[in-house]
Amino acid sequence: MKRAKRTKRWSFRVNGRGWIYLALAASVAFAAALKGNNLLFAIFCVLIAQFVVSAILTVVVARGIELSRLLPPSATAGALFTIGIRLRNLKRFWPVFCLRIEDRVGSTGRPSTLPPTPVWIPLAGPRKRIRTACYATAPERGWARLGPFTVVSEFTPGLFTYRRVVPVVNRLLVYPRLGLLNRRFVDPLLAKVEYSELAAHEFERGHEEFAGLREFRDGDSPRRIHWKMSARVPGRLLVREHEDPRVRDVAILLETFVPKPGDARRRGRLERAIAFAATLADTLLGAGYHVRFRAFGPEPVAVELDPRHRELDDLLRELALLRPSRTHTLSELLAAEDSPQDEVLFLLRVGDEALPERDELPHAVVLGAAEMKGMMDELPVDPEPAEGEAE
Repeated sequence: MKRAKRTKRWSFRVNGRGWIYLALAASVAFAAALKGNNLLFAIFCVLIAQFVVSAILTVVVARGIELSRLLPPSATAGALFTIGIRLRNLKRFWPVFCLRIEDRVGSTGRPSTLPPTPVWIPLAGPRKRIRTACYATAPERGWARLGPFTVVSEFTPGLFTYRRVVPVVNRLLVYPRLGLLNRRFVDPLLAKVEYSELAAHEFERGHEEFAGLREFRDGDSPRRIHWKMSARVPGRLLVREHEDPRVRDVAILLETFVPKPGDARRRGRLERAIAFAATLADTLLGAGYHVRFRAFGPEPVAVELDPRHRELDDLLRELALLRPSRTHTLSELLAAEDSPQDEVLFLLRVGDEALPERDELPHAVVLGAAEMKGMMDELPVDPEPAEGEAE
């Protein structure tokens, strides 16, 4: 049985300027031996001593330190987020200086194309703690893996480079990136919801929506008089005016059916649909709609969103952890709904499988990959990282 190959935890090498320095020292030694000059021998000894001391200090300053991270609760795919880094010098007498700390960010799918900005530590005294920060981007939604750290030491004048891996690993949940819906396409969809036949259904008395105030007319019920406001307007009586409630309940059903795991095109459509679902839910909440979200991920996922709170965290968390389903289709998702014919549905499709007849879904808005792409003015992109700054 073969043993697993162990990752090398450190490396030490002589830089180009170190070899040049050594060549110059050797030329001084050759001249001293050729001329028999004691002064040149003394200069050679000083040069070699500096060479050896520089090598020792390059290694010593990078050891005896403790590193940890301070992470935000979550991040957004493709957006910058801050990684707080705490360094503690455990040495009693030796300070830490001239260090560069490098971090890594990756995910289950691929490593980040933009590594976090490196952090420079100019000086940290014995037994001291310092805090700094760097900036990074996560390549995609889901759990991002941070670490391990790489500590790089190049003691002045930079003759050597010592690299040491510090195995500190953390996880960070990355939410899908919200886009910007094109109102030119969204407003007609919302108009369909506002003025659909569902708005004319019977409603319970007392559930009317407040529309405003107007002057009292003959035949108005005295119960509708707003006495407090009428007291502010001498000689006039103001009554409350109500209107029938409009439909404010919308369901978003997301298709996650990807029968072949290697189908990159369909998986790309799913990623776009996930970002679109989050953006659509945010837009509907802003317009005062009560939003229900349903999907298979691959287990059933159900999220209720209240417009009074306007919080997307629950939905974004579910979307961040959503995985394709190899067995559950959009038709099965519709069949699992109690009464889809009595509610306005947004069906987000990633495939071309047949759906139930439109007569069975009179209030459904079906959006395919092309429609979702056209309605998104801004899709997730990878921005350039900013330079790291110490706190």
